[in-house]
Amino acid sequence: MTGEVGTYHDRLVNFMQQRGIELEYNERIAPAQGISYGGKIALLPGQTKAEEFSTLVHEVSHELLHKSDRRTMTTKTVRETEAESIAFIVSRAVGLNTSSASADYIALYNGNAELLTESLAVIQQASSTILDALFAEEAEALAQAS
Repeated sequence: MTGEVGTYHDRLVNFMQQRGIELEYNERIAPAQGISYGGKIALLPGQTKAEEFSTLVHEVSHELLHKSDRRTMTTKTVRETEAESIAFIVSRAVGLNTSSASADYIALYNGNAELLTESLAVIQQASSTILDALFAEEAEALAQAS
């Protein structure tokens, strides 16, 4: 995972705060890079800015999609495939190079094209929600310029 995150990390943290999601850094979660607890996300310190951003998007996705009744209607494979797909989409949208990290992660949980296809609507909606928050300033500037 490489690239410059710029102001998008701060915007993502603001998005989380608006939704009442706390952020902490905790070495004890290793080897996990991030964990979502339902209202709180813990990140492993020491990640690059690009890795941290992608991990944070992944965990925010769990908060948006998998901390409700929907959790009991999905499998771990579905939840991890959805969260990592959203992390891939958002990371690429802000200009990060994800190489094969997302595909490797999804494969680790036995995700596949069929599962991805079944979750596309959920992935698109959550990705759109996050991207709208991240790009709100640009959208506002464009609207004022028109």
